[in-house]
Amino acid sequence: MKKFVVTGASTYGVKNMGDDAMLATMVQGLKAAHPGCDISFLARHPDADYDRVFGFKSLKNLDHDTREAAAGRIFWGMNPGDPDDHLKAMARAIAEADLLIIGGNSFMELFPNGFLKGISSYAATLATFAKFVGTPIALFGANVVDDITQETTQAHARFLAGNAIAVTMREESGKNYLTDLGIGDRNMHVLGDPAFGFDCPKQDARAILAREGIELEEGRPVIGVGFRYEYWKGGDEEFLAIGRQVSALLDELVESLCAQVLFVPNCTYTQSNKWQDDRVVHAGMMADMKHRAHARSVSQDLSVFETFALFSLLDMHVSNRRHSCIFAAMNQVPFAALAGSLQGHMPPFAADLGVPGQVAAMTDWPAVRALAHKTWTDRDTLKAAMAPRVAHLRETARQHIPTILGALA
Repeated sequence: MKKFVVTGASTYGVKNMGDDAMLATMVQGLKAAHPGCDISFLARHPDADYDRVFGFKSLKNLDHDTREAAAGRIFWGMNPGDPDDHLKAMARAIAEADLLIIGGNSFMELFPNGFLKGISSYAATLATFAKFVGTPIALFGANVVDDITQETTQAHARFLAGNAIAVTMREESGKNYLTDLGIGDRNMHVLGDPAFGFDCPKQDARAILAREGIELEEGRPVIGVGFRYEYWKGGDEEFLAIGRQVSALLDELVESLCAQVLFVPNCTYTQSNKWQDDRVVHAGMMADMKHRAHARSVSQDLSVFETFALFSLLDMHVSNRRHSCIFAAMNQVPFAALAGSLQGHMPPFAADLGVPGQVAAMTDWPAVRALAHKTWTDRDTLKAAMAPRVAHLRETARQHIPTILGALA
């Protein structure tokens, strides 16, 4: 029986639906290639319900449970006096595994990376142990959305990419950020965003809403919204000003289209910055809407499969979350993507979908408003343009795991 250890660098298991979509593609690919395989997931918060959704077993990873607990400390288990049972369990799992797969944005620099602290350090620490025990490593769905500027992160990137049997990547732009550091591309494979590749069990979307008493209005088109504030930069005053602009746009759409709004959270994580939970963001926006009577906000903790199903109810979507827009595209829902400060985050996937004009910078609110209205006018054209690209991206996304396993063989 094949054994795999999978983990994400600051991703997976933290109630982020886009991350969980990529994880689903990974796990479904491993199980398709090796039915009955044993998969151990290194998680910040081991959760039996999460394990049942994905069909693996969770082990506690190196992360502290909360941001407050991590303050001034290195990884959990590495500080004097820390318990180490979880380190031993991880060590056994990696030593016995046929492969360690590290997903997520391992080279992200939203926060500084340092000695046994930070996102790239997490990935490098696990990879270092895997090297000691002879377990191959692979990077799955890697993405780089900006220049890697910190020397520590650059060193981790060279180590991880250089020692991986395969590095599967979302986009050519991300690969370029790595090769610009002098990292060779012999083992790099650009295969698109893995989120396009997962299979979703059949769900009753209206029944999901009914669980919290949400009933959509008959005869009104449904405008979906998924929005986050860039919690790693800026502050409350700036965020609330952005929220008021979004609320004003939504009021425009309700009026001009005789529409209703459904806020669908892409992340519901509550154990870090309060703005990391989209439901908090959405509640403020809805309260600021003049036409809030025609708005509904999902507040449940849903699985990725339940969240994905809700997009089947939408007629249009507005979001600054990449995977929220991808879920819309996979459901043949036209979207208006709002780009924030991460240069390589939104434009590349819109170009992959054949609709590069569906991105507007949030620094240009007149352009955002114009894009939202044009998206509705052009919705049939956009659907036709996206359909073949979604099918293609779905097929390439399903090649991440076969490519990795092919390198393992």
